[in-house]
Amino acid sequence: MYYVDPVEVKRLSRDLLPASRERPVDERLRGWNWFQSPLRPYSSEVPLGVWEIASSICPTGRDVWIRHKVLRRSVPTTPQIAKGIVVHRLVSSMFLKAKKMVYMGKYELRDDLITESEGIVERELENMRKYVKLPDEEGLRGFCRRIARWEATRIEGKVMEVRAKYPFLNEESLVQIAFPVATELAIDGSLLGLSQYLRADAAWIFGGILFDVKTDRKEDWHRIQLAGYALAFESFFEMPVDIGCVVYVSEVPEGLRVFRDFFLITDDLRSRFLERRDELQMMLIREDEPKRAERCPKYCLFSDMCGVVT
Repeated sequence: MYYVDPVEVKRLSRDLLPASRERPVDERLRGWNWFQSPLRPYSSEVPLGVWEIASSICPTGRDVWIRHKVLRRSVPTTPQIAKGIVVHRLVSSMFLKAKKMVYMGKYELRDDLITESEGIVERELENMRKYVKLPDEEGLRGFCRRIARWEATRIEGKVMEVRAKYPFLNEESLVQIAFPVATELAIDGSLLGLSQYLRADAAWIFGGILFDVKTDRKEDWHRIQLAGYALAFESFFEMPVDIGCVVYVSEVPEGLRVFRDFFLITDDLRSRFLERRDELQMMLIREDEPKRAERCPKYCLFSDMCGVVT
């Protein structure tokens, strides 16, 4: 998911990186200025997840209300979000397993990673059943198997490529070059009124780029979500993040399709995330229960309980 191809490298080096220097982010919208407006949160009493701020599918925000005031736990709102969580955890677990194997001096990784992936998927499905009912578990299993085979092949190939080019490397250096991303990056977002247990899908270990994996069609809020993670990252690590990448993975008749959408994390994306954060926090703090939407999305997993919440 996170290995960039030659064309993407050229676009980053010749387009996005120069553009980020020519049009720098407004200093007031950098996460390290969390203590002043417009970053200062309305309240720290109701920490929100980045994904629920960006991905709230209900026009009135009632899905966020149900999650915080009724269920009182983090629950995905749609089957697509649940599917994305399973896929993300599969990929991050495979990267973690591969790194462990390299540190142990093992370099032929593909078969072990594929075998390990079966258990990972079953554990994630079992965990997801506690909160939501997935409409097509068998289809998701098949999708994950395709991803696992593809990712395992890519990981082993990268390790072999680096070893062939730099045969003198020790395990530590090999991991740094063959795995240039940190997966499941833990971020404390509490300075911005966000959860202190945020986890970004992946970050470029040399800084400046955050990744997020999606399994559905391209939507505006995907970029807004990465802007939220960038703000949290900057508030916690005090290092700038100027570029985001949404990795779209989907099934096609020929197998898998993977598309990486690189973009600048602009002032506009940051502002839109902060505005949405403030709206939701004010709603929850003031106990201002939103009405049921006139037109509810058919795929909302809260639709059965939404009409009876008081």
